[in-house]
This record gives sequence, structure tokens and C-alpha cells, in this order.
Amino acid sequence: MLWGLIKRLDIQMSNHYLMARDIKRRLNGIGGAYSLILSFMMIMPYSGGALSQDDHVYAGITDYFSQTQFHGNLRAYFFERAYSKDTALDQNAFSLGGYSGLVTAPFYGFQAGLTLGAANSLGLNPENSKQVDATLPAGTVYTLTEGYLQWTHKYFMVRGPDQIIDVPWIMASDSRMKPSAYRGVYGEAYPFADFEPLKDLYLIGLNVFDFNGRAEGTFNASNLYIPGHAGGSGISALEGQEAPGASAYALKYGKKGDNLNAQLWWHQFINFSQLLWMDINYVHKNKSGYNPIFGIQFANQTGDGENTIELAGNGAAGNSQAYGILAGLDTPYARLTAAYNGITSDAGSFANGDLLSPYSTGYSTDPLYTTQMIGGMIEKQSSGSAFKVAATAFLLDQQIKGIVSYARYFITPTSTYQAEPNETDLDITYSFSKNSGLDGLSIRNRFGVMTGNVNYGHFYYERFQIQYQF
Repeated sequence: MLWGLIKRLDIQMSNHYLMARDIKRRLNGIGGAYSLILSFMMIMPYSGGALSQDDHVYAGITDYFSQTQFHGNLRAYFFERAYSKDTALDQNAFSLGGYSGLVTAPFYGFQAGLTLGAANSLGLNPENSKQVDATLPAGTVYTLTEGYLQWTHKYFMVRGPDQIIDVPWIMASDSRMKPSAYRGVYGEAYPFADFEPLKDLYLIGLNVFDFNGRAEGTFNASNLYIPGHAGGSGISALEGQEAPGASAYALKYGKKGDNLNAQLWWHQFINFSQLLWMDINYVHKNKSGYNPIFGIQFANQTGDGENTIELAGNGAAGNSQAYGILAGLDTPYARLTAAYNGITSDAGSFANGDLLSPYSTGYSTDPLYTTQMIGGMIEKQSSGSAFKVAATAFLLDQQIKGIVSYARYFITPTSTYQAEPNETDLDITYSFSKNSGLDGLSIRNRFGVMTGNVNYGHFYYERFQIQYQF
């Protein structure tokens, strides 16, 4: 498979390199011009004098502009799907692209952000569209993924409208050429910023109106249950309908890397469902280097508003609960975990009571412990239970990261899945060292095998990914 791809790439390699370089130059050019104009507008009234907001002091336009932050990546991905059933067509796809963005320096707490996403198959995909993995995406996509203003204060932050949001159940799902994005307002409040014992306790609130899927180039009033999103779980009866969006509010404690992380969320997926979500994870660090890991999850779901799915004849969101528990051990050599999730059934409701996940269904990016690369409980669209075991190891001074995992799902059989589907995944990433001159470049290969799908038989999914992060 890879040799065939390499042969095809070699034919057009020089053209592809020039195109990638031109894309990067153009993206940076757009960002630079945008930042320069905005910076000039902000600084001009002060006639080049020093500006200050807290500890942000600038000597003038040049100093302010020099502190604009640029970020992004270039990606070359090749995905291949193979099925054991002769009636299912194998699929593959190649795409070159990524995203590039900027965030201006603060001006009295205000900043502006801009991110442009792009993807192009370069004419390397099969001519038969049914043999193309459209989730990559399959063709050419250009989109202004982010365009926002942000105001940051010691006690709060607010940002909007177009932005990448990554919170439980409303996530970025960044496993393709570009992440999902949302049009809306996002904010955080830090009421205990001056109180040391609770300084890591903060509030989150958001309201999103439009959605930009990871394989699409536009924002619209939609979600992944509405047909038209590659890789989503579109319900044909909802063709042409709109989804008003979602609201979410949270109380959260801890930062990434802390021993304790706890969060309590309430989500309203308007006219779809309401979800109360709790997730607590704790790592007991000690001098031995063998650190126990514990985690619990809980969800309570009810219907909401007009119950769009019920009106389409598919049953309302179930009145159901979900539970999760995780235990593991973080050692100097590997992280080992075992996890369980259970979702109660509700006869007559949508998917027999399975949790609705309007912004991750089909993407396999929900926060349940037992979700795998190809799918999890959400993609099975059935209540039941699941367990998962996983091992993560780092080698060569953490240049190589390897993950192997296995999950089995005990569900009520559906028209698509048998009673006990299972999935095994292998994920290996090699990152070049900082002193190699290739810092930011990584090569990743993910391979998954899922059984129990009535239409596919054994589903083999390989994702070969080259990325340069800058």
C-alpha cells in the first residue's frame, strides 16, 4: 500500500513541494497582512507611543507587531479502508494541507485571531468516488476556520465568533486535515484567581450557533446527525433540516498535567438532548515512579425542546444514564489502563437509549473511556457496555510513542452491528528530535481492525500521517 502511494507521489513530488511551499507562504502572507493592519489600527491613535495593558508594554508598531504569534502545520495524510466482505468497496484517499494562523499581541486585553485551513488531494485519489475515503476530505477544501476577537482579564476571558472549541462533547476532533470549528461565544471566569487554595477552580460557558465539520469548508446550522457531513452519522429523515446549535456550562478544577482534574458539565443540544456530564481523573504521584491512575465518569441524558429526531420518526433522546470507571498504572516504561463504560437502555427511544453526541458521532472523538479509533459506543448507536485495555510507551527519549489497545462492546444488536463487536488498534508516532534540524516533523501510522459490522465484516483501517508543526 505505502509503496504504491510513494510511487504515485514521486511522479509529482517537485510540483507538490512547490505547491506546499506556496500555500505556506500565502497563508503566512495573509496572516501577516491581517496582523499588520489590525496592529496599525490599534496603535495609530497613540502616535507610536508606548502602550500598556498590565505588563504588556510596547515601544511602537514594530514592537507590537513582532509579538504576534504564528502557528500551524503542514500535513500529508494517506488513509486506506479495506473490508472482508466482497460487497463492500475498499476505499483510500490522499490529502495535502493543514492550517495556519495567528494571534495578535494583547492591546488592553484584546487580541484577534485568524486561522485558515486547507486541503487538496492533488489529483491522486481514485476516479470512482465510491472508492474514496471522503472523511479526509476527498477533494479540495479552503476555509477560514477561525476569525475571532478575544478579551482577557485577570478574572475572565471571552472569545467569538468563529473559533476552534475543544471541550467534552463539543470538540475539535482534529484527526484529519483540519479540526472542526464553531461559530459562537466561548468564555471562562476565574473568580478565585486571588485565592491560592482554589485558584485552579474556574467556570466555562459557551453558546454555539453554526458548525464547520472537519471535512467541510463552510459553517452552517447543522450537526453530525444532519446528512451532508463526511464521516458523520446522518439520519436520512433529517435531510435539509437545521440544528439550532448548543449551549454548555461547566465547573472545572485543574489544568492539563495536574494530579487531579475534575469537571462537571451541563449541555443543551437544542432540540436534540440535554446532558449532565461528570468526569474526574486522578494520578497518585509518588517517589517510586509507579503512579496509580483512577477515573470515574457519569452522564444523565434527557430529551430537549422539539426533539428533532423524534419528529423525524426515529425516537427521542433516551432518558438514560452512562457510567465509566478507569484504573491504571503510570510507570517509567509505560502507562497501562483498563476502563469500563455502561449506558442504560430506554426502549423506544433513539438508539435504544444510547447517548446523543451531535458533534462527534461518526468521528469517534467522544470523551468516553472506551472509544477507539474507528468507533465507540456512540458510533454503535445502541445501549450496553464496553471495556477497553490500553498500553502507552515512549522510547528513544520520547521520540517514539506507541499505543496498543483493545476494546469489546456488549450492545443490543442493531441492523448494523452484532452483539459483541470489538476493535484492536496500533498507533506509532516518530517525532524528530529538537537538535536534528527537523524539529516539529513527525511520522505517524495508525492501524485498526474492527469486527462485528454486518455490512463490512472485518474492517481494516490504516492512516499514514506526515506532519510538520510550526
